Amino acid sequence: MNAADMNCNCKGENGVLTKYDYHKNCLKREINAVKSIKIPTQNYSINHKDLADWIIDVSTPKELEMLLSEIRIVKKRTNNIKPFLAIIAVGLVNKAQ
Repeated sequence: MNAADMNCNCKGENGVLTKYDYHKNCLKREINAVKSIKIPTQNYSINHKDLADWIIDVSTPKELEMLLSEIRIVKKRTNNIKPFLAIIAVGLVNKAQ
């Protein structure tokens, strides 16, 4: 954990982030690079804050950890994670309907 992670307001009572809070912060930081995501199957666009909150709301801590590892794999292959996030957004929209 670096200094930027330690400056978060989401610290527990003892001043240490839980693993789940750390993963939530990492997800928000990764998605923050993309300002909005166009959902290709519908005429709809979602901003990065709403997408991050939606993913956190519907995901279990284990799913969130797996999603972050998948994002890291995508970033190793290509620096652009926007298409990957669009796929996740399509899945969330279809799951909500």
